Amino acid sequence: MRVKQTISFYLTFRYILALGLLSILSLGSYFILKENIKDQKDSAAIVNISGRQRMLSQRIALSSLRLLNAKDFPEKKTHAGELKEAISLMEDSHNSLIKGAVEMNSFRRLSSSMKRIYFLPPLELDKKARRYLEEAKALILSLDGTMTIDNPHLHYILEASRLELLRALDEAVQQYQRESEKRIVSFEALQFLVLGVSLLVIIASGLFIFRPMASRIVEETLKLENQSLGLAKSNEQLKKEISERWELEERLRAAITINETLLKTIPFGIDIVDEEGNILYQNEKMEGFFGPSALGKKCYLMYKDDKKQCVNCPLKSEIQFGQTKEIEVDAAMGGKIFLITHTGMFYQGKKAALEMFEDITDYKKTQEKLALSERLAGIGRMAGAIAHEFRNQLGVIRNSAYFLKMKLETKDEKIKRHLEILDEQVVETEAIIGNILTFSKTKHPEFQRINLKDLLLKSASKLKIPEGIKLSLDAAADDLMVNADPLQMGGIFVNLILNALQAMEEKGSLLIKVEKINSYVTIIFTDTGAGIKEEDQKKLFEPFFSTKARGIGLGLATAKLIIEAHQGSIAVKSDYGKGASIIIKLPL
Repeated sequence: MRVKQTISFYLTFRYILALGLLSILSLGSYFILKENIKDQKDSAAIVNISGRQRMLSQRIALSSLRLLNAKDFPEKKTHAGELKEAISLMEDSHNSLIKGAVEMNSFRRLSSSMKRIYFLPPLELDKKARRYLEEAKALILSLDGTMTIDNPHLHYILEASRLELLRALDEAVQQYQRESEKRIVSFEALQFLVLGVSLLVIIASGLFIFRPMASRIVEETLKLENQSLGLAKSNEQLKKEISERWELEERLRAAITINETLLKTIPFGIDIVDEEGNILYQNEKMEGFFGPSALGKKCYLMYKDDKKQCVNCPLKSEIQFGQTKEIEVDAAMGGKIFLITHTGMFYQGKKAALEMFEDITDYKKTQEKLALSERLAGIGRMAGAIAHEFRNQLGVIRNSAYFLKMKLETKDEKIKRHLEILDEQVVETEAIIGNILTFSKTKHPEFQRINLKDLLLKSASKLKIPEGIKLSLDAAADDLMVNADPLQMGGIFVNLILNALQAMEEKGSLLIKVEKINSYVTIIFTDTGAGIKEEDQKKLFEPFFSTKARGIGLGLATAKLIIEAHQGSIAVKSDYGKGASIIIKLPL
């Protein structure tokens, strides 16, 4: 094993060495090529600039001749500008060849041959070029005078551009080309050297590194084939396990989908809370109640109107896994009544409870109405029977009182007054019995189209309004029509106006306001009396409840039955000590 590791290390070392040498040679070839390309570019640029020197010298001579032949000052000025531009270009090109061209990213020094051309006899190109440029500049300065062909500056420019300067520029261009060709030959030789070394390294690598490695690869391949047979069997077993797991995952996904669908579509609010009542999860319906920010908050802070934990909360008694407990909570989510079912469970690895909220407000109200209807029916039957008996007895008392008046014919005022009191009490008692019989035998309304304002005015006219009370009617329209029983609704209006008058004790104001709101009409009776206590307002429409000393409490109870038979509603609103309002709502 150790020998095998040593051989493997030796082969690996040689392999890395060969790759290293090849990498170094590749990098060397790259840099040689890069330097060759750069040198070619520099050489081409230098040859181009030196060639441009020759063209610019001819351009300066041509511009000088045009300046000589100019007919007027504007034309002279134009040719003088062309001459200045050519001088500037030639001067910049000359300096860049001697000192290095920044725009070519090259500061190549002049070779000894180029120095002889530029600075030594017989060519002295630098001296001639600068003298040529000075003469051209001097020619421009002499524009103020008369220019002739004999102008010395012009004469020098023409002679130089034709003979000495032109020969020197041609020699410079040819020397630049010779030096460029020489560098190319040097780079080609270096490239061949690198290529030869690279081939030697590749051949050596093949003989001493890759051939042993190929034998080793063959051995390892045989081992891998044997291992592949074992892996094939393992793979078949793995496929079987994956298939079974996939099937289980599909079932799990289906179960999750069903659970999510149930949680979204179930008509109840559902949340999950920990043992301290902190909300851990809520379905979409519950999120509609609480909002998305409810997570992590106490459940009772979200749904209880008084923000206090329920007295009989199952979380206090540590509900067990799978155990179910129900509590009924009122004053929740704005005065509603909920049946909350708690089921013990585990959620996110700890004990929790699933809470299901069922709104039973309407159910409870229906139960209360049904119980009240049954109680009222019983009371009505009993009251009717008693009223009939009392009416018979009252008839006997009335006849006896009448008989006494006829027989006694006394002038004793006390006896006469007591007989009158007896008659008055009989009348009042008959009125009470009449109310009881009306309550016990309330019949279905006989609907008619009635003018609501006319019925209110007619009802008010049946009563004597004290001088200290102001009665006013505010109707939205004179022809507001409703479907109602005129006798029943008229009786309710008379009773409500009478109650308001009695509450104000002959001083105050009573406003009857009629409003049309969408498909309903609202009639509001507002007085300035003493008002109704808050605890009395809840019982105001119950039978036999009255705030009056001599009332029996059937007027408003009867009114409620009649108005509900009209598919309407009646309610009270009062601040004790500031008056009261009775609000009737009827469909149009």
